Amino acid sequence: MPSFKVRFIKTVCDDTGGEHRACQAAFKVDAASLSAAAQQAETHFCRQKSVSDWTTYADVLELRTLPA
Repeated sequence: MPSFKVRFIKTVCDDTGGEHRACQAAFKVDAASLSAAAQQAETHFCRQKSVSDWTTYADVLELRTLPA
C-alpha cells in the first residue's frame, strides 16, 4: 500500500503584509489512493483539532507520494 505525506497549510500575513505558508499539521498516511489518503488525513486532522471542517485551520491540503 502506498504511503503519502499530507500537510495542512494556512497562508498568514506578517506585520509588513508579506504572506507566508504555515504548516498547521502533517501526517504520514498509508492508503490505496491519493483521494483515500486525503480523506483519512482530513478525518484525523478534524479529530485532533475537534472541528468538523479542516478549512477552519488551513487553506490548502498538500499531498505527496512517499518513495517506496
